[in-house]
Amino acid sequence: MNRQHPILDYLRRLFQLTRIAARQLTTVVSRRLSGTPVEGPLLLREGIEQAGGCFIKFGQILSLQMDTLPREYCDALLALLDRVPTASREAIVATIREELHGSPEQIFKTFDYTPLASASIGQVHRAQLKDGTQVAVKVQRPNVRYLFYRDLLLMRSFVVMIFFFRIRSLYFMRDPVRELATWTRDELDYRREASHCNLLAANAEDSGTERLPKIYWDLTASRVLTMEFLDGVSVSEYLRAVEAGATDVIERLRSRGFIPAEFSNNVIGNFLRDAFRFGVFHADLHPANLLILPDNVVGYVDFGIVAKLTSEARRKQIELTLAYSRGNEEEIYRGFLNICMVGPDADLEGMRARISTMARSWYEEPAINGRVRFRISITAGMMDLLTICRDYGVLVDREMIKYIRSVFLADGLVQRLAPGFDIAQALRVVVEDYLVAESRRQVLSPAGGLSLLTDMLIWTRTGPGGMVRAMDLVERRKISLHAAVSSRPDKAASLQVQAVAAGLIWAFSVLFLAISGGLQFTEDAPVFNIIAIIFVASWTLWIAWLVRRLMVERPV
Repeated sequence: MNRQHPILDYLRRLFQLTRIAARQLTTVVSRRLSGTPVEGPLLLREGIEQAGGCFIKFGQILSLQMDTLPREYCDALLALLDRVPTASREAIVATIREELHGSPEQIFKTFDYTPLASASIGQVHRAQLKDGTQVAVKVQRPNVRYLFYRDLLLMRSFVVMIFFFRIRSLYFMRDPVRELATWTRDELDYRREASHCNLLAANAEDSGTERLPKIYWDLTASRVLTMEFLDGVSVSEYLRAVEAGATDVIERLRSRGFIPAEFSNNVIGNFLRDAFRFGVFHADLHPANLLILPDNVVGYVDFGIVAKLTSEARRKQIELTLAYSRGNEEEIYRGFLNICMVGPDADLEGMRARISTMARSWYEEPAINGRVRFRISITAGMMDLLTICRDYGVLVDREMIKYIRSVFLADGLVQRLAPGFDIAQALRVVVEDYLVAESRRQVLSPAGGLSLLTDMLIWTRTGPGGMVRAMDLVERRKISLHAAVSSRPDKAASLQVQAVAAGLIWAFSVLFLAISGGLQFTEDAPVFNIIAIIFVASWTLWIAWLVRRLMVERPV
């Protein structure tokens, strides 16, 4: 590549892409003329893999466009592979020298030039610090920034041409290209990836089921990232061992306490807790990015794609996930509609009926003890919903795309790790545990004390999701309570109202304590145990006093 003549290089790349497209189109035409199956999705995937680099990432983004692309094309794009040769030793030395101002031999005690992993942007090497600490060093490929930004510019030019010539069937390309631009900015600067890792690690401090590596900031720069080496077997390595029958790897993992179902449950639990509690989660749950550590702890690597959800988006996803795990057709419709944008020609009634019909095929019959089990994978069910979007004029909110992609990856991982794993139960447990914990936090907050009775009444009517939503509204001061008396009641009537109100508050307080597991939920804060006991006891005595007064004022 001649960097001194970028215009010529852009034209050369454009010619290369045009040649790939022409070759694939020629194959389509020849197959149509000969009457053989065209296999359009496969040809698209092969063409994107031949283009390589930035187009691989773009194809992965397109794989989630089920609301605009036919499902078979999305399925094919999900299987995209990033095939690249490893960078040379000289290129690695040059990059480290430019970024860290020294050769690998000067900076590290040992440095293995054979990469542990390699992808289109960079490759990972094992090294040892001067004090003997084992680290993983991620080094960016030479010229990769220029190559990615060049391809991104060509994509943007293509989008401009689409709108200039008003090719409406391709208007959907604009949002994926914008998303790719955002991803490119984050992924190509390793300092951003290091910041993502630090943020996720801080959020996981109190978690016993996830482990994130320590970042060595003095050995980290824009194109070099040095982090703690996590000594574990990657999920992709384990899956290859199972397929090949490599009993040594499998037995080594079993000796460290590995149980596929428990590990899968931790993957799902970690993902949902990070997304719902903090609104920040690892959005690239590829088997190569997850490590199996002792006692089924999940180790995470590669933090180039980390997604964020606003509090409103989190609430919507909680409601949809809970509806999905319960198998309630109407709740699934309402929850899914909440994460969509409705177009002017949307057919909502038709969409409701289609979801109701389709959802009945997702679950095993009959439900056991009121709890449903999936007959199909979550990915298949979600893809059904995305297909319905396209058919009924509804588009999924772009903020939700990375979350949905992560759900796909987590579900696919679980299906391969532990076939038969009850993912509906895992989803339900994680979401309900989160809602109970969030309710406790809200109740013990300043605003929560004032809104306890209102929240309890709402919960009994709309369920846990409704309670959390109501608490958010109270804390943001979007709900206020007003009381007025139209006329002066008599003394007995006033006592009766007080007794009923006190009884309701007492009953709901006892109900809340029972649902929350009694006083154990505050075992780390004994002062709250004392307050709870005093509160219930005092209200019990006051109710008894009110009933006695009422009997005096209004004898039977």
